[in-house]
Amino acid sequence: MRRTALQVCLMMAFAISMAVVSPAQEIANEKRAAHIYNAQAVTEINGGRYEGAIELLNQAIRLRPDFATAYYNLGTAYYFLDQSANAVIALQKAIKLYPAYTEAYNQLGVVYTNLAQYERAIFAFEQSISQNPDDPIARYNLGCIYIRLKDFKAAIVELERSVRLQPNTVEARINLGFAYSRLKRYPAAITEMRHAVRLKPQDVEAQFFLGTLYLLVKERQSALTQYEAIKSLNPQFAQRLYDAIYQNRIVTVANQ
Repeated sequence: MRRTALQVCLMMAFAISMAVVSPAQEIANEKRAAHIYNAQAVTEINGGRYEGAIELLNQAIRLRPDFATAYYNLGTAYYFLDQSANAVIALQKAIKLYPAYTEAYNQLGVVYTNLAQYERAIFAFEQSISQNPDDPIARYNLGCIYIRLKDFKAAIVELERSVRLQPNTVEARINLGFAYSRLKRYPAAITEMRHAVRLKPQDVEAQFFLGTLYLLVKERQSALTQYEAIKSLNPQFAQRLYDAIYQNRIVTVANQ
């Protein structure tokens, strides 16, 4: 079948328009694709599919080597796979690309904590805090490191700040109460544990710890009230607290 001159011209024009893509447009297309891969990887991480996330993030990074967020997410995925060395490399790359990346510093501190490299963890958390002094997560994490190092005074400083910034965080309240108790500041410890129990009544360890604190200050009736609260949650914990009350001895969660 013979094409008319008009048909041929249209076909040629179409072919030419498809072939011409400017360098700027190509870069924009690659950047857009990298962001799509990153978004898909976040979905994979949230679903616990870390290997798939890593594959997507590597594709994003190949398209856009300066993509700090992709490196951060890559480090997170490696962390959840217990591949700490790879996580450190990825997070350090994210920080190198974006030195004010507070979340990356914080995540790096978490990885170093997992490796028991506490000095490096402290440095990473302090860098995060220097970028954002009002970050309750970094201050909470730093406080937990100090508890591990048995520097309870330093832990209290950070955890008090974390609680002021985010009052409804149960874990921060529990750890702050624990730090107070180690310095024998029992009334303050009880106050924090009461807050924790009010925020999360189903937290057995918080309920149990509050009961042991009552025993430490010889508030036997309050300890019995805690025993009643724990009975339906965890009979074993309840029995341990009951035995402590009637045998006049103190037990802790760590003794389980």
